[in-house]
Amino acid sequence: MLSYQHEYHAGNHADILKHICLCLILENLTKKEKPFTVIDTHAGAGRFDLNDERLLKTGEAHEGIEKLFTACNSKTDALPHGLSLYLKTEGEYLKNNIYAGSPELERYFMRRGDTLHLIEKHPASLASLSDSIKLSVPAEKKSGFCTVKVHDADSYTTLNALVPPLVKRGLIICDPSYEDASDYKSVTAALENARKKWNTAIIVLWYPLLERRKNETAQMLSALEIFGKTGTNPCESFRCELEVKDPAAMREENGAHLYGSGIFVMNPPWHLEEDMREVSDYLKKKLIDF
Repeated sequence: MLSYQHEYHAGNHADILKHICLCLILENLTKKEKPFTVIDTHAGAGRFDLNDERLLKTGEAHEGIEKLFTACNSKTDALPHGLSLYLKTEGEYLKNNIYAGSPELERYFMRRGDTLHLIEKHPASLASLSDSIKLSVPAEKKSGFCTVKVHDADSYTTLNALVPPLVKRGLIICDPSYEDASDYKSVTAALENARKKWNTAIIVLWYPLLERRKNETAQMLSALEIFGKTGTNPCESFRCELEVKDPAAMREENGAHLYGSGIFVMNPPWHLEEDMREVSDYLKKKLIDF
């Protein structure tokens, strides 16, 4: 299905959690001179105008990245490293009323010799993504730009075709819309298959916290955790969740009943779990709406 439009939700609490994790992993990968590959299975538009009427209608960016940026800039206390890194990177865009999505953050960190695969099927998002790739990132790129390949194709079919890449150091980031209950099984199968073929990759999966999808979410995460522990090259994994609303209080409301989101990481870099726990605890104080 292609009905989901992230232009209504860019910069919300879910994006913040996901993009902090992404920035931390990219920072880790760039600590070595060796090149790496990133595959973004649901790339989206790349950049989002914070003055877009769709974002103004939902107010999610205002209650998310704008609220967080203002709150953190007014603090003199030291921020968690992941949050500081993320806000420094996003700040380059925010001063121009732009929110950088995952493709833009990936380009920001990646260097000449690195390869970025962006997969997107939605026609409007694909057009915006193609346009944003033509623009330079705001920060000076002394190390040059990575190679970017945009794929107008099905996410999971393309992921299967791309793994393992020639450069086997790298990351898969998967951010489905979860419009149907079947999406949970589809992403499980796709990531299990990808890990079979590319077992050295870091894998990041974002997922929504929805009352009506608790069973599907639990089954998906359990299956991936078990899968990661099996085979000839077992790996560690962890999940980190951020609840910004009380799920019980939302049951009578209309809408999707999204009360938070989570990330699940397979084969995480050293110290990523600790960094994300620290960030999550801090964000709960800044974004919570109980």
